[in-house]
Amino acid sequence: MNKLPRICVWHTQGDTYRDALRERLPDTPIEAINAATHETGEAVLGAPDSGPVASHGTSLIADAISSAEILLAWKVPPRTLTSMPALRWVQVTGAGVDHFLESTELSAAVTVTRSLGRFGIQISEYIIGYLLHHLIGIDTYREKQMSHEWARNNRPLLADRTVGIIGLGSLGLPTAKALTALGARVLGASHSGLAVPGIDNVFSASSWRNMLSECNALVIAAPKTVETVGMIDQSALDALPKGAIVINISRGELIDEDALLEALERGHLGAAVLDVFAAEPLPEDHPLWDQSRAWITPHIAAPSEIEVIADEFTKNYRRYVAGDSLLNEVDRRRGY
Repeated sequence: MNKLPRICVWHTQGDTYRDALRERLPDTPIEAINAATHETGEAVLGAPDSGPVASHGTSLIADAISSAEILLAWKVPPRTLTSMPALRWVQVTGAGVDHFLESTELSAAVTVTRSLGRFGIQISEYIIGYLLHHLIGIDTYREKQMSHEWARNNRPLLADRTVGIIGLGSLGLPTAKALTALGARVLGASHSGLAVPGIDNVFSASSWRNMLSECNALVIAAPKTVETVGMIDQSALDALPKGAIVINISRGELIDEDALLEALERGHLGAAVLDVFAAEPLPEDHPLWDQSRAWITPHIAAPSEIEVIADEFTKNYRRYVAGDSLLNEVDRRRGY
């Protein structure tokens, strides 16, 4: 019987992922490396100045990665991939794979797949929650409660609004369907511009700016690629109606943060809901922290659920062993 391919899990919750996979794949060799942070993927070696402990940790990591044929990870630090001569497949624990595709260390022969989890559901709840929060004026009612003030705001309906969604893939499409179910008019933008049932109009990669003037809210759900980085620039923001809300759950690099800040400061935008940033964690001295029209969350709009991702990976692992094509394989040329 051929040996089963070895798996290396590299994650801030590496041990938990390993245990979940061992329940599903009890005969498979699986090693786990715990990362200190999501942002860098740097491995936990032991306590500072721990001497032999740190050296032992380094040795274990080297052993785990040198023979691994499969890597399940969010991020790994520099020079990790060049230390994996047997690597043939990387499954990323999230939907975004740009940090692997941009790596010059990743061999062209390595297959990359992404996880879809329940990200579409999570993202749609996050977006609709913030849209309703903004429209209902929950913050202002809370303030009035504190001062014992009985006073009504205008009560606009989401059903009377037009929402534009840039990116109609696994993140944007569930949001579009949820918004449509609530009666909102939905416009969309995708690379092809092909029509999508339930979406009023779909614009292409060359015409997406034409929809901006109609959008009371704009959702950024596109992958990070050469074409999308910086796409939401000052011109795009100025094209939105005054008072529009911008929501970014994709990648921070898709928005010109300086232009966004300026649009918020001069009151052109009603609000910006930002879950992702060009630099994460967002630096403590970044002016967005203190911008009253900005709502900031620490990249939590769609957290990976270990049990769900483990099920998804297990299905793909069995396909890999059987020699079948893998699910959710990434097209490196397109970047997603």
